[in-house]
Amino acid sequence: MPPHITHFKMRAKPGSRQKVIEMFEKWFRDQRPSARGFVRADLSSNINDPDEFMAAACFADKKTYDANADSADQNAWYEELRSYLVDDPEWFDGTLERQRIG
Repeated sequence: MPPHITHFKMRAKPGSRQKVIEMFEKWFRDQRPSARGFVRADLSSNINDPDEFMAAACFADKKTYDANADSADQNAWYEELRSYLVDDPEWFDGTLERQRIG
């Protein structure tokens, strides 16, 4: 099975930019150790609009991604993250077709 990757674009509520960043640090600290199939994640902020973020998370396959997404801990984390966002993230789920580093 090919790797599964999800990209999501989101906007922090005014004054909540740092909280969004902290939520990703919290995920890596608290949930990363038990996230089966997790490969990597990135969080970027827009140079021209620091309250706008783009994130990507890669899992070994869709099955491990779905298992993580369906967990109660992941849902609780998402609900807290969502409280710092203007609206629901815009999601793009896909299959990693090619990865090139360097």
